Amino acid sequence: MRTNADSERDDALLDAMLRDEHWQVTSAAFKAEALKTFHVRQRIRRLTRWAGGVAVLAAVIAGAAYWFGPRATAPRPILVAHVQVPKAPDLPRHLTDAELVAAFPRGSCFIAEVDGKKELIFFNPELKHTYVAESGALGN
Repeated sequence: MRTNADSERDDALLDAMLRDEHWQVTSAAFKAEALKTFHVRQRIRRLTRWAGGVAVLAAVIAGAAYWFGPRATAPRPILVAHVQVPKAPDLPRHLTDAELVAAFPRGSCFIAEVDGKKELIFFNPELKHTYVAESGALGN
């Protein structure tokens, strides 16, 4: 095997270069710049991952809101049945005694026969003025 006889000489030159103050300052500057570049790229990677995660989360929330949200439906038509109301006959209608008494507050009046005629008698005269119009006032 062949060895370099000047290997000690190369090592001495390398040692001298490494001991040189200018080389050490340059090496420290290169190292600081490399670390700075490394940290900046790591920060950019972290921010990119974070922004991507936020975008995915927003997309998932928007999709869930769309999928599970209330649906807008068209208004349903309202079906109205037209009912014919029977027309009241033109003939005057006569009330029975029970229907007449039921038209007033309960216990406020009764029907009595006076001189062969039926009359509506009120217990309280004020109720009579409230509910009944006198035939002379109507002009008949």
